[in-house]
Amino acid sequence: MRATVSFGRICGIRVGAHWSALVGVMILGDLLAVTVLPVLVPGRVPAAYLLAGAVAAVVLVLSLLAHELAHALVARRAGLGVRRITLWLLGGVSELEQQPARAAAEIRIALVGPLTSLALAGLFAGVARATTWLGAPALIGAVLSWLATVNVMLGVFNMLPGSPLDGGRVLHGVIWWATGDRERATRAAGGAGQILGGVLAGLGIFLVLKGRSDGLWLLLVGGFLGFAAGAERVHGVLAERLQGLTAADVMSREPALAEGWWTVQALIDRLLTPDSPRYRVFPVIDFSGRPVGVLRLTDLAGVDPASRFTTTVQAVARPLPSEHRLDVETPLERVLERPIAPGRDVLVVEQGGRVVGVITSSDLQRIVELQALRRGSGPTASRDGAG
Repeated sequence: MRATVSFGRICGIRVGAHWSALVGVMILGDLLAVTVLPVLVPGRVPAAYLLAGAVAAVVLVLSLLAHELAHALVARRAGLGVRRITLWLLGGVSELEQQPARAAAEIRIALVGPLTSLALAGLFAGVARATTWLGAPALIGAVLSWLATVNVMLGVFNMLPGSPLDGGRVLHGVIWWATGDRERATRAAGGAGQILGGVLAGLGIFLVLKGRSDGLWLLLVGGFLGFAAGAERVHGVLAERLQGLTAADVMSREPALAEGWWTVQALIDRLLTPDSPRYRVFPVIDFSGRPVGVLRLTDLAGVDPASRFTTTVQAVARPLPSEHRLDVETPLERVLERPIAPGRDVLVVEQGGRVVGVITSSDLQRIVELQALRRGSGPTASRDGAG
């Protein structure tokens, strides 16, 4: 979930919002102005409802940010790096650079978010009572009461026992602490999240069939939870199995490289020889051996035959994102965070600025299967990969 809008840094942590969060603020503000606030406090002019709805939506987003910031700060106190916080339609994500080394730290990091939401709920409720006592406009008290209620719901909902919710993290930490088996805890928390997502989605379908539109929201949340729990379960199990390995342990050494200064025709002639490398994707390098792009056979085929003698390989290469360039010492669990997407079918491994290897999806699959064999559980590797 990448940020569309950056809000800079808070306590040294990058903060941003995905576009869905911005859409959510507009939808929520409109919903409050049109349906919720007129029922709670009737008889006000439309402009007052619109202003109150917009303020309530923005403050709710700030509440979500406080929830995630609490996670991030406690994680940082535990010695973990925090990459960024990203807000989106269904909440927020705090991206940690590594997982907690101890179960107790994981439990603390998970618990602080819901506790922050509940503390905010108490603060909003207290201020709402104070505004009533002071005789402030009823619309202000209604907004504060709504914010208190929603923060209670956020705190309670996030403590449901299933990944990727905070309650799932707590469940993971407790099972890890009790059994000493982190992979077992990952499976259990992920499975609980999938069950929870299925229950919420089923309840949403039931409500939709009863003619209630709020069932669509439950269906969306349940579907997301089920999908995210399955993905996190697979990723967590793989990360456990690959712990301690680096990019150098899995990369294909002495890869076939495409010289960027060659013409397209010269490269095609080389590829058509009997002893040409049997690859479909090539890192493109410059004169100094540094990677400057990625080239697929289909990219070469797309060049007009009349232009192949004058067009360089680098001119038709696809850009190589920085996240697809790895150092030989990059932990392999971090490699899993870099999707090998169509058009960028390799991760390039460098040492001293020069390409020394590549990692393909086949390389990753092979190392996962080998690690499963080492653990005596080869058949489960394919089941994990299927979710």
